Amino acid sequence: MTAKITEEMVSLLLKQNVAVVATVGPEGVPNLSLKGVVKVEPEGFIYFMDLYRGKTRSNLLRNQAVALTVFSVAQFKGYQFKGRAELIDSGQLYEEMVAAWKNKKRNIVGDRIIKNVRKGFSGEGSETHLPDPKYLVRVKVEKIYNLVPQTLRS
Repeated sequence: MTAKITEEMVSLLLKQNVAVVATVGPEGVPNLSLKGVVKVEPEGFIYFMDLYRGKTRSNLLRNQAVALTVFSVAQFKGYQFKGRAELIDSGQLYEEMVAAWKNKKRNIVGDRIIKNVRKGFSGEGSETHLPDPKYLVRVKVEKIYNLVPQTLRS
């Protein structure tokens, strides 16, 4: 069963630029990495790009179980999404998502440059040095958990 993603969740996923993605390694050890979310479908699908063919890919080829966590410290809210992953490395959807990722990266870099110039920081270590995506991951969301403690929810 696919879980529905609310407008608030969609907004948070796209605004934060990255999500913490958890996969399961060969010996059952969790692997966490940051991934750029490029699209969210309220019907229950989250898309993120992977720039490398490392642990995340090998883990998902072996075990499609995946969890994504996104949060905003400033807003004190967040969600965890659990589901099954599908790897996509060609086709129209892949090309569209790569284009969306490149556009998002350009906007993030532009915003960071403006902030850094105002603060006197260099651009060292920024997103400008990231490689192009190697594949797209489509997550079919099966469960969603609110990370805000029950006692603090309105």
